[in-house]
Amino acid sequence: MAKLSIVGVGPGSPDYVTPAARKTVQEAQVIIGAERSLNLFKAEIHGETMTLTAKNLNAALKYAVESAEKGKNVALLSTGDPGFSGLLKSVLSSKLVRAVEVNVIPGVSSIQACAARLGISWDEACLFTFHEGNVSEEKKTELATCLKNGRDAMLLPDSRAFPPKEIAGFLIKAGLDRKTAVFVCENLTLSDEKVTASSLEGVLMLDFPSLCVMVIKANSR
Repeated sequence: MAKLSIVGVGPGSPDYVTPAARKTVQEAQVIIGAERSLNLFKAEIHGETMTLTAKNLNAALKYAVESAEKGKNVALLSTGDPGFSGLLKSVLSSKLVRAVEVNVIPGVSSIQACAARLGISWDEACLFTFHEGNVSEEKKTELATCLKNGRDAMLLPDSRAFPPKEIAGFLIKAGLDRKTAVFVCENLTLSDEKVTASSLEGVLMLDFPSLCVMVIKANSR
């Protein structure tokens, strides 16, 4: 069976790309990924490349599968870890991949990098992603319930559909204390990395870039 490798490339810095990811890319004959992901492997790419964008995702997946079916080694680059707000969900939900074996190379998620940067344990935290406009009322309610039940929340905001300031506003309206502690980590592992320590009330007045992780502490003042 043809094989397609989905490669986690980490949160952004080349220092966080695993040896397994580099080896897979080096051996690939077709490498597909966003421009910033491809740039992480400039010295190691020996095959054909295709730049992945939000607009050509379906076409890129189709080409990846067709190339794998022809016997080529194909690497599909996914920022962070493929299994958390990465490309694995898109691949598995596509009817195209039924004819190929999917091989997943895990990567360092920005959630992991955020927890490490803040020095917190995240094994009991509620995890959410609102990327790609995945902002249902049910999911928003789950976030509020998690915090009201005394569990911290770590999430990936959507800079347009549900940015941090709107998340803060929603949670305040849902009954959370305005002084609840919030941390927002921007551009993790990159040279312009920044951590903002604030509160739900404070975040109402702030704007953040698309590459950020939000941590909301439960029952804190």
